[in-house]
Amino acid sequence: MVQSATVELKKSREKLQALVRKGRGSALLMESTVAVDNYFSQCFGESESGQALAMGGHPFSIVALGGYGRREHCLHSDVDILFLFDKEVPDEAGGLIQEVIYPLWDLKMEVGYATRSIPETLEMAANDLHVLTSILDARFLCGMSPIYSAFIQQFRSRFVEGNPKRIVTQINDMCRSRHETFGDASYLMEPNIKNGKGGLRDYHSMYWLSRVLVAAREPRDMEYAGFLSHKEFKRLEEALAFIWKVRNHLHLMSGRKLDQIHFEHQVELAEAMRFRGHTHGQKPVERFMGELHGHMEFIKHHLTLMLTQCTRSTKGFLGRSLLKRSRKAGIISDGGLVNFADPAEVVNRPSLIMDLFEESARLQYALGADALRTIGEFSHLVRGFRRDVTVMKAMERILSTATEKFNVLEKMLISGFLETLIPSFEGIVNRIQYNRYHIYPVDRHSLYTVQTINEFSDPKSELCTLYGKIFGEVQGKGRLLWAALLHDIGKGEPGEEDHGISGARLAKKLLLSWGMGKKKVDDIVFLIQHHLYLVNVARRRDIDDEETVVSCARTIRDPNRLKMLYLLTVADSISTGPKAWNAWTENLLRDLFFKVLDIIEKGELATAKSERCIEKKKQAVLKLVNTGKVEKYLHTMPPRYLLYASVEEIVEHLRLYFMMGKEGVTLSIKKKEGSASRRAEVCGNDRPGLFSKLAGVFTLNDLDILYAQVYTWGYSTALDIFTVKPFFDLTREEERWERVEKNIKEALDGRLDIHWALMEKEFNPAIRKKITISDKPDRVELDNLGSSFFTIIEVYSDDFPGLLFAVTDAIFHLDLNIHYAKITTHVDQVVDIFYVRTVDGQKVIGADAIARVKEAILEAILRMRL
Repeated sequence: MVQSATVELKKSREKLQALVRKGRGSALLMESTVAVDNYFSQCFGESESGQALAMGGHPFSIVALGGYGRREHCLHSDVDILFLFDKEVPDEAGGLIQEVIYPLWDLKMEVGYATRSIPETLEMAANDLHVLTSILDARFLCGMSPIYSAFIQQFRSRFVEGNPKRIVTQINDMCRSRHETFGDASYLMEPNIKNGKGGLRDYHSMYWLSRVLVAAREPRDMEYAGFLSHKEFKRLEEALAFIWKVRNHLHLMSGRKLDQIHFEHQVELAEAMRFRGHTHGQKPVERFMGELHGHMEFIKHHLTLMLTQCTRSTKGFLGRSLLKRSRKAGIISDGGLVNFADPAEVVNRPSLIMDLFEESARLQYALGADALRTIGEFSHLVRGFRRDVTVMKAMERILSTATEKFNVLEKMLISGFLETLIPSFEGIVNRIQYNRYHIYPVDRHSLYTVQTINEFSDPKSELCTLYGKIFGEVQGKGRLLWAALLHDIGKGEPGEEDHGISGARLAKKLLLSWGMGKKKVDDIVFLIQHHLYLVNVARRRDIDDEETVVSCARTIRDPNRLKMLYLLTVADSISTGPKAWNAWTENLLRDLFFKVLDIIEKGELATAKSERCIEKKKQAVLKLVNTGKVEKYLHTMPPRYLLYASVEEIVEHLRLYFMMGKEGVTLSIKKKEGSASRRAEVCGNDRPGLFSKLAGVFTLNDLDILYAQVYTWGYSTALDIFTVKPFFDLTREEERWERVEKNIKEALDGRLDIHWALMEKEFNPAIRKKITISDKPDRVELDNLGSSFFTIIEVYSDDFPGLLFAVTDAIFHLDLNIHYAKITTHVDQVVDIFYVRTVDGQKVIGADAIARVKEAILEAILRMRL
């Protein structure tokens, strides 16, 4: 019986969990491994089935595989075991499994076991790389050691000594496939710390390669074999200790095996890892994630180097005479790698470092491991040529080569060269912005922005169609690339200053010190300072208002600057992540760009062109529905609506108006093409509080509002357009929309009190599930300069059901009329914009009146949230 072994293991695991809470690190892996080892050793001595097998002429070995074989057992890691027999597996082996493995399952441990003979195991290894790599980690536990020794000898003879090239190629292919599946964990905001790029499996792959190529017996042999320097191996140990500690804490808090660090775990993990207090403007969780990314970047980088070295040495180069050669003295290209001809020469000529990167970019060859180590050792010499104009020009040439396929900027960053060359870059290296909006650290985001701009000119890229044409028209493309690289360096500066302003100041100082011309520097500085200008205007202002467009044109003035700013805005948004770039944002930016460009290039007043456009639309509408009543009504529609809506939409909205009847309201629902969302159009008699009641009804019916726009027509008519997510359950959708229309009518005639209905409602989990990770306070701003006729109210708040109703209801009770609204749900905060006037048609003027509006809206948000 093995009961005593089970009791001891249970006690050991409880003790280990307590140690994790106390902050123990990688040493815990060994203690956890020893606890499981003791269980199997004790079982072997006490097992009645095991003794019967041995006495019956069926000796066996118990072998640890995988992570357990490497002595890397975390709290909830798998325990992979092989019961290894010599020539065949006897029928009685089932009793052994039941006696040894079942108690582990009772302890809720993840156990994978196999019962095989030596020939069967070797055959499986030949056909399954996962089996083969698990055997590379094999470790004898107990039983008959000669069986294990014979097995290992046959395995090495057949696979390692016989054909290591095949295994190296298979490991390389496996890494590539895994990375495609799990992504680059070294910068993703929710990294998989085991299977993603830079995760533990990358380290395992390094170890497997060393086991195959140099018969490594322990990780330290990677240093002795020259794959890592002594300094690099110590750095590897630090990285692994940190990641294993994180993994144990993750297992403890989730109560299961888990390798994906989701947002909901990150704050708690930061606390468990002893990250406390704000430092350099960063929260504890941002510093924790930044350090994790740094460690994972190191592992990813060295696996890449090792794979490059191993695959090139094993494949050979039959066509060496066809390989491209270096054009720079002191730089050699051999085997598809670039290296220093003589590393010692770097001391006398530090600019060789820049020559190396430039040749790597031109040839699209990777940097050799020795070259990268040399750069690391002599990085301090970069200061000697940092202000050399030839270096600046070389850097600009490198910027123009950065693509998804090959981006030497990454090696400049990893080696530490980039932050030495551009000191301000140091502040954004592995700098995390803790929200769902930014999926990359700031340094990576900057490199990908450069990369995205270069994609605009790639005929194979989806971005080439429109943006490629504009990029081709840009004069001075290098300016745009410099702005892309430096646009976020201000985020590394302490203080509350806008990062566009601080970044522009840092860039100006850097580029002028390099000897760059003033006109060129001025353009780059303008782009950096205004890199959020277009997207903020597009999202937060009425771009169908000619006043908005003229104001943009006056700010930018130059058409070439506008084109560069537009492309930078697009590349910045794309490189931020899918939450920042979508069809809605793309369309808004495109519309704004062409409107502003038209004014700048033609020098034409917006009003003249707008009037022609409106008149043209009116005539087109009259051709479709030519009645005196329609013509009269068209003249009452505001110009901004006629500019916004298409001819077909105007006709449809007129149809809704004529359908209102006595009840004074009509609802129309459309499915948006290419989207799961719905477009709800409400045409009704304008009355105080209409918009807030509509928003409340949608929320009451579990409809998540994505965007909303308000248009006020003549004859006291309002057209409110909402874009909403569809019902969570689409069965009987038509009936559900009928209920929405019924609720709208009840709310408008006073039979339904929206406020109390929302207070009493239990929201659908699909709506309530929104997790806010922002700690930004609610904020209300009033702008009386952005419009000549309206006060613009900007509301910033975390999203929750009922928010829009709370805000608009507060505006209604302040006796303010909403003439235009732009409701946008972003990632970390909602930004809701309202163009309002008082009931007598005036702006909100005076400090007391402005303060009253802010206070009322903030109180309404707080009441609804509670």
